Amino acid sequence: MPCKTLGIDDVSIHLEAVTDDIPVRGNACISGDDNFDRTVEDEILHRLEMDDIWAWASVAVTVSWENQEATEYLGCCCYDDEEAFQRCGYYPDMVDAALTQLNQDLQSLYQRLSVKTSA
Repeated sequence: MPCKTLGIDDVSIHLEAVTDDIPVRGNACISGDDNFDRTVEDEILHRLEMDDIWAWASVAVTVSWENQEATEYLGCCCYDDEEAFQRCGYYPDMVDAALTQLNQDLQSLYQRLSVKTSA
């Protein structure tokens, strides 16, 4: 008997953002226009000085069921706020990837725990 595949309605989703430790300078914007890049970087650094975590964040999206979970990470994120991040294309992709991983992990666990009977 196969293990049930969990869907989005079966799991809890948790999003966490922490300040990314990757330097803003040289990583936030590489447009080819040094003045533009510096302006973008300066704005991000100013927001960080104001304790705006979404100015430069490392984001973790965790999908959990019972006591099992899977997490996807994305760094160097610059968004207005959590809602803006959730509207971007990365968020649903991260949820899908974490859900896929969780289902794979549960299937593997189920197979290891299943008792094989001989005919």
